[in-house]
Amino acid sequence: MARFRLLRINGALALEDTFTRQRPLVMSLDSAEFRKRLAAAGRKTELVARAVKATPGLRVVDATAGLGRDGMVLAHLGCEVTLVERSRVIFLLLQDALQRAAADPALAGAVGRITLLHSDSQQLLMAGSDAEVVYLDPMFPEKSGTAAVKGEMQYLQRFLGHDQDAGLLLRHALAGGCSRVVLKRPAKGHWQSPQEPVHVYTAKGSRFEVYLPSV
Repeated sequence: MARFRLLRINGALALEDTFTRQRPLVMSLDSAEFRKRLAAAGRKTELVARAVKATPGLRVVDATAGLGRDGMVLAHLGCEVTLVERSRVIFLLLQDALQRAAADPALAGAVGRITLLHSDSQQLLMAGSDAEVVYLDPMFPEKSGTAAVKGEMQYLQRFLGHDQDAGLLLRHALAGGCSRVVLKRPAKGHWQSPQEPVHVYTAKGSRFEVYLPSV
């Protein structure tokens, strides 16, 4: 039997890891917990918004969509967000989450500013894009002990592994013609960016590095 399988739980698409007892992964952009984050989200309170310089109408490519939450926050703040996910399974889970969120009038406006693509971000960036900002949140090597990720991110790491091409993706983003590139990565780690960021915003457990390709 395959380790991972897709199933429906209460109408929502879910990813089950049959090798663990962890509950299947259901992506949610309309949970009570995430709604609290959206309600409190502001251009100054959300570090991802500060790093991206979120403004209404800003065109953002989230090239590593994952759980889709940072992209949803940016769309909630008025950005036009393109979510790109190369895993077909994660794309389907995210598509399902967006469809459920769109059914809620309170979230429909933000969902309407999101375009979801099943594509390879490297190819998309190499082909050129009209995005003003490229946002990257790749899967870096899994940490151990108390620093290890938990819950949904743990599920993603088990299913996807870490992104071997994070550095190459950053290079393509920097060469793609946008005015701003934002890289999210663990606050502590051994991964070295290929160039020094212009700004760094640090939060508990993560940091947002800002690059200005034209500078």
